[in-house]
Amino acid sequence: MSFREKIAWVAFLSTVIAWGGYFAVVVHASINGADGGLWLLWLFIGVTIAQAVVLGVATAVAAILDPADAQAARDERDFAVGRRASGIAYGTLVAGLIAVIAALHVGLHGRGTIFALLGLFMLGEATRYGAQAIGYRRTA
Repeated sequence: MSFREKIAWVAFLSTVIAWGGYFAVVVHASINGADGGLWLLWLFIGVTIAQAVVLGVATAVAAILDPADAQAARDERDFAVGRRASGIAYGTLVAGLIAVIAALHVGLHGRGTIFALLGLFMLGEATRYGAQAIGYRRTA
């Protein structure tokens, strides 16, 4: 498994786990009628920092284990996998934006809109990382 594939898998899994957990808390709080107050902002900051730390540590470990692969320049395969993953993520974002716009017409408002858009952004990132990881696996 190449260095970039390892990073793509770690990014995908950390995004799904960290932000999936965050949005599970948001939905739970929303269902129970809890005020979304400042604690959700602190949770957001904590999740962002935790994911950055996980990615940083994983990148450092992977680079230490295989420094030559970590320093290798991106080749055509890397560019092709990245282009395809970005295209898939863009399609996901467009479909999600259409869904959010439709939801705005049937009652989504306020903080729910912000969480829907943030969730859509994280879904797009998870889609991009997942498509990259699968793209590397398929072309290996």
